[in-house]
Amino acid sequence: MRKLISVFSEYIFKADNYTKDEKEKIEYTLRIVIYEFLKILGSTALYMIMGYPVQALTAAATMVITKPYMGGYHEDTQLKCFAATLIFLGSVIHLSDNVYLNLSSRVILSLILIFCIWNEAPVINPSMPLTKKELIDKNRNSATILASVSLAAAVFLNKYSSISNTILWIITFNTLLMFNKRKN
Repeated sequence: MRKLISVFSEYIFKADNYTKDEKEKIEYTLRIVIYEFLKILGSTALYMIMGYPVQALTAAATMVITKPYMGGYHEDTQLKCFAATLIFLGSVIHLSDNVYLNLSSRVILSLILIFCIWNEAPVINPSMPLTKKELIDKNRNSATILASVSLAAAVFLNKYSSISNTILWIITFNTLLMFNKRKN
């Protein structure tokens, strides 16, 4: 996959005049986007085939909307990341099908999650650290707003439990995984 991305990025670079730093950034971004797309597509397709299309699509959409701003758990290889995503999504789907939370429980859990996200987001990935305070603050605000909107949807869609539960559990797991970082 890396060779294919490298060949493709070389094709892009020949068309325009880029500096070496710009080429590296573009290639890295392209690699991350392609790997993330394949990971989400593969895991979503697997759970759709297993009979959970609504939960799989809801989980993927919620992750795509919130996780880039929240940060969180990172693996050191793409294969480990894919395996972790499969376990993560499988756990969310199982919980969304088997654990009922009434409306007041959803509201309370949502408020706690928003508080945690506001105080912890974004979790900085050591491989591509954010160092500018304004970017960190922007991601924190984006994470809080997007998670709040998603959680509000989960509360208001209480009648549609598979969608509502999936949104709630995805954000719960993402929030829990924000606290997975170790301080040296």
